[in-house]
Amino acid sequence: MKQYKLLTKYILFFLIVAIGFTSCGDDDKPISDVPPGEQKETAIIASLRVNTPGGRVYFMGAYSEIPQKLDFKNMVELGASATIRSYEEHPYVWNGNASTLTKYEVSNELKITVSDILSLASTGLSGSFGPPAFVSKTQAYFFALAEGKIIEFNPEVMTITETINVTPLEHSDNPDINTSTYENYVTSTGKVILPVDANPGDFDKFPQYAQIAVFDPTTNSISYVNDNRMSMGYHTFAKGNDGTIYYRPARNTAKAEDYSTITGYPTTGGLIKVNENGTFDPSFFVDLKEILSAHSVNVVAYVYDGKALVQYMDASHVPPTDPGDWYKAPTKFALVDIATKTFETFTAFEKFGTVYSIGQIDGVEYYGNFGADSGKYSVLKQIGAKEFETISEPIGGSCGYIGKLR
Repeated sequence: MKQYKLLTKYILFFLIVAIGFTSCGDDDKPISDVPPGEQKETAIIASLRVNTPGGRVYFMGAYSEIPQKLDFKNMVELGASATIRSYEEHPYVWNGNASTLTKYEVSNELKITVSDILSLASTGLSGSFGPPAFVSKTQAYFFALAEGKIIEFNPEVMTITETINVTPLEHSDNPDINTSTYENYVTSTGKVILPVDANPGDFDKFPQYAQIAVFDPTTNSISYVNDNRMSMGYHTFAKGNDGTIYYRPARNTAKAEDYSTITGYPTTGGLIKVNENGTFDPSFFVDLKEILSAHSVNVVAYVYDGKALVQYMDASHVPPTDPGDWYKAPTKFALVDIATKTFETFTAFEKFGTVYSIGQIDGVEYYGNFGADSGKYSVLKQIGAKEFETISEPIGGSCGYIGKLR
């Protein structure tokens, strides 16, 4: 009996201790994993490019949602040289005049302050080249392929990790051809892909091939991949809403074609799918110029559910005598089904002039514009292949970039 009573006491003791631990745990556990007062509010950044009497000036603002009016007077002035991108919770601004990359902080009150500054002056690089490619919190790259250099830096502590010497981009130092890269795409395989374009000073010398530059961070090596199914396209990709990227036509090449004397070159109006491993898809090619019976294809704005939005000049186009007037010529839009090789007319963008991607928020693509007959600038939210919503009117200039920080 004594042993039974002793066992009962031990059981009661352990139950009381267990209940005590459980009670303390419930009382002490916060409602959220983030301590009270440290929850971070939604923050979206937007940039404007404003033409002033002294030249173009860049501005950046932070918002809980994109406002109906984006007014540069309420933004932070960034100066005359600014390439703006964001990674996770920070905006980054490259100033080519000063050779600096500035990392910014955005508070819960949406106040923008400088967090850190990285100088690339010691690398000898300056001027306008594309935004950095962010591979991870501690690994990012600047691509100055014309100089044969790639700068690795740590965006967390804002220090240069290494200057990598690579094979320079061919013809980038030749003003008759003038190849270049700008935008980059970090793939799921960890590679970085940059589309190559050209702005030929000699119209007879536009490159008669498509080209991408592919960087492998595991080996610090660059390769240049060509495809002879189309002539050189643009230095940004057309993006599909399923994440696919496409090498697309470029105005510069279409313009060169109009004043060139050469013949027998690949189409200037093609579209090629680019694989995640840094290759052109050999089983995918669409000749948009042929489908549309177009004089030339200026650009592909996007691909949505297998339909490509194409801006083009129709067969009635006659190149102006002065090449400087070429960009003033009227264009049309069409939505091309890239599987059936059919198209339908598209008029929703005609009043906006030239439309271009400015970024994504929560997987939804947004577009800006310039050259509208009304003189107005807009920010358009994509709803479908041909459905858009005008959500904001920038005041004084065009929207260059938007991104969600948190």
